[in-house]
Formats: sequence, structure tokens, C-alpha cells
Amino acid sequence: MTFSEINNKLTNINSEDLLTSDIFGCCSFLNFDELLKYILKESMHFDSNDQLDTSEPVVSEEYIFWPRIKTGKTHTEPDVLIILQHPENKCSLILIEAKYSSGKSSEANYDTDEITDQLAKELRIIEEQELYTQFGFLEGKQIVSKALIYVTADDTIPRSSLYDSANEFIEKHRTNINYKEPAKLPLYWLPWWKIEHIATNTNIFDFEDKTKNRIIAHIKDVLQAKKLSRFSGFNKMDFDSSKYSYISEIEDYSHLRYGFSVIISQITYNYIEDKGIKEYNFSRMLPKISYNYHMRR
Repeated sequence: MTFSEINNKLTNINSEDLLTSDIFGCCSFLNFDELLKYILKESMHFDSNDQLDTSEPVVSEEYIFWPRIKTGKTHTEPDVLIILQHPENKCSLILIEAKYSSGKSSEANYDTDEITDQLAKELRIIEEQELYTQFGFLEGKQIVSKALIYVTADDTIPRSSLYDSANEFIEKHRTNINYKEPAKLPLYWLPWWKIEHIATNTNIFDFEDKTKNRIIAHIKDVLQAKKLSRFSGFNKMDFDSSKYSYISEIEDYSHLRYGFSVIISQITYNYIEDKGIKEYNFSRMLPKISYNYHMRR
């Protein structure tokens, strides 16, 4: 039984709740340093592009799937609340809002004083006292960091959408004195394809416990089956090595090529875009490589 079933979520094969359950449910079966640390570190701040700081030692973690938390006159339900326990009675709060084939469920509406943007409402969760009242074990804890991570299938960061969320939060949440401008908010973005890339990195994961290896393999298999992976070069070549130094040329986003300075002659390929599917065609060298992608302005 998955976490989505336990929490009475109606799911189908394309459900983002099922995807969230599969991936972050697997994370919950491993210790922080074994997987989640690497995933969180790939989260990018929506304004500065800085990676999320994961340097604080973690002694334990708790996952709460789809908590229902009061925000203003309504309730908000993020996908996952992760509480990282640190030494000396400290903790960090991580909110996950995950999307698959859709965007935010609600956008900013300045015709009302209420915060309406989905991510802006979820920023309220980690900034207001209601969370600490609802989860009494947080009282007395020193909160050393907070983050709202927006996980999407986008190829590149949906910066405009994230700024819309941040601007509404700052504009309507005037009682908050911790942040003077939207760019300082703890709002991050993480694409699914980076999680898949982590799961395929054999330099990180080679546990003696074979069950743990199967958990990592399941994450990789799920994301690849959903076409949420990304072509990142040829596996047998270390493109960061000077031996295989190259440049990537883009002409009108339709003709790309890898040009290697030594060893290998130029490799050209084309790709097409059709209904959210990006397809690479290497003609005789390789079979077609395709994956889902989303790009928002």
C-alpha cells in the first residue's frame, strides 16, 4: 500500500499524488544521509540560484504526507512536510509541493485581501504560528531553517511563476517582518529529472544492504517510466574530463550538436517537440531518446 492510498488520495497512473507517494515514500525508508540529503541539495533558490544548505547534521527525520493546516480562513494541504531533527533541540522544516503534468492549483488574485496563490499559501504554513500549534512537538524547538520546495517536470526553473507566488505573499502578508523583499523568501525549485539523475549515480549509491539498492532503483525506474529523466550525454564518456571536452551549440532550438575538441568527431542530432514530449534522434548512432518536459515563462 502506498502513502497516497493510506491518505485516501484518488490516484491513477498519471496522478501526481501517486508520483509523490512513490518518490518521497521511498526517501522515507532511507536515512537522511543515504538519499534525501542529496535530493534537497539539488534544490535551487528561485532568485539567487543558490542550492539549499544541507550541512546541518540530522539525527532523525519525520515525513507527514498531505498535512491539512489552517491558513487564514481556509486550510492548505501541501504534499509533504518533512521535519529534520538536529542536535541541541534544533530542527528544520521542509515543505514539498510536487507537480507532474500541471502547474499551480491557484494563482494570485489581487481582487481579494486573502492570499490565493498556492505556493504563497504554503509559505504561510512555515511562517505562521498555526503550524506550531497543530504540531505541538515543535513548540520549544529552535527552527534553524525553513524551505518550500516546488518539484516540477519543467526543463528550466519556472521563475516567473515563482516570483508571482513570492510577490503575493509579501504584498498581502504585511505582518511578517522576517522578509523585506520577495527575493529573500525560502522558496526553492527542484525538477524531477535531477532526482532521477541522483538515483542513477552509482558513485553515490552502492549499499551493502541490497534492499536499499532496490529502493534507489525503484525511484529511477518510476521516473524513467514517467519520462521524467533528461538526456545528459553518453554514459560511457566523462564529459567533464579534458579528454572529452566539448561545446554544445544551439541553433533556433532545433539543431544541436556536441563538438569534441579531440578523440571524437562532431556528433549531430535533431529533436522534435510534440505535446510535451521531447525526442532526440541520433540517426545511426543511437535509438531515439524521448522524455516529458514542461517549460513555463
